[in-house]
Amino acid sequence: MVSGKRILLVDPDIPSINYIAPIFKNAGYTVEVANSGKEGLVCAWRDRPHAIIIDPVFSDIAPKEFLLKLRRDNRTSKRKIIALSSLTKPDQIQDAINLDFDYYLPKEKDAIPALLDVVDKLLTGKPVKPLDPDLSDSQAMRAAKEEGKTIVFLSAKGGTGTSSICANMGYMLHLHHPEKKIVVADLVLPIGSIAPIVGYEGGPNLVNVSKMSGAEASPEYLNEALPYIEDWNFHLLAGSPNPTQASETDISRIPLHINTLKKINDYVLIDLGRSLSRISLPIITSADLIIIILSLDQATVTLTLRVLEYLRSKGVKSKCIYPLINRAVGLEGLPKKEVDKMLEIEITGNIPHIGGTFSLANNAHQPLPKRYPDDIVGVALREIVEGLVTRMDSKEAECDD
Repeated sequence: MVSGKRILLVDPDIPSINYIAPIFKNAGYTVEVANSGKEGLVCAWRDRPHAIIIDPVFSDIAPKEFLLKLRRDNRTSKRKIIALSSLTKPDQIQDAINLDFDYYLPKEKDAIPALLDVVDKLLTGKPVKPLDPDLSDSQAMRAAKEEGKTIVFLSAKGGTGTSSICANMGYMLHLHHPEKKIVVADLVLPIGSIAPIVGYEGGPNLVNVSKMSGAEASPEYLNEALPYIEDWNFHLLAGSPNPTQASETDISRIPLHINTLKKINDYVLIDLGRSLSRISLPIITSADLIIIILSLDQATVTLTLRVLEYLRSKGVKSKCIYPLINRAVGLEGLPKKEVDKMLEIEITGNIPHIGGTFSLANNAHQPLPKRYPDDIVGVALREIVEGLVTRMDSKEAECDD
């Protein structure tokens, strides 16, 4: 319940406050408002709201300083801080995302239902009751549905087979949980990797979906529009088909659409490739599990260590990170024990060396365990997926607690 929960809106745009505040009041919150950063600090320290929603565009104090003051003061250090941002330039968006927000949403009318849901989940762990009396029963049921698990796949260096493993683990996840709905989202830029592997062409992709508002890319739309890949048993949000179209991607809406996918799927697998881009950090830090693919050569291990150090500096817990050795790219490299020591984390996932079998399966657009059912890699993938499902179901990997 939200009864008695207090929120503070900090926004220099009066019409925006006049629009948002009544919605939260109608949802049962007590709402205070401030029109500048300094006024927001005074209100936050005086009233100690449970959640603070800001548009990081006020001019009297830098947003970074604003957040630092809140985080370092005992009166507000543990309060939830959400950005509802009107920033539009990519560099401004990235700067805002990199700040210490508990959640980030682009400001648009269609984001308000998502904002309500986010605030409620952060404060109570339960979804907000839909405010619109015209919502259908299916929409109301969807609002009450527990969000799906998010698994991110990334690597520190190209050529480690991240996309192949992501697709194949999506297939194995279906075999382990055939009753679950799975979607694979390809966020690799500038050219997507999953569609060529599974043999899919056309239809909606990351670029054109990113141009849609929250209302346009609704749960109903994504549920119907994203293709089901028969051989692989998952739905697909294909990546950018070429670099030219990739430049048209509206990065500010990607997190919103990922949240929508979580509402209508049990598992959302996200392929980020080797990119720690401006769209990837909030997705990584909010994931249920982060799978980092690596080979054991010195260069890849060194780069992986840098990525791990960066993620840890952003508050990602080691228990949320699952390093996975892919020996399919070669047998040469450092001893595993030495790599464990370097990375300061034990690597339990290991895909054995199989030469060019992965490439042959990819060229046939089939999952490796289906193309080569007797291959040892299928056994390894099944054991890895079983361990990951147990780990997530037991809530060992809670990245955002």
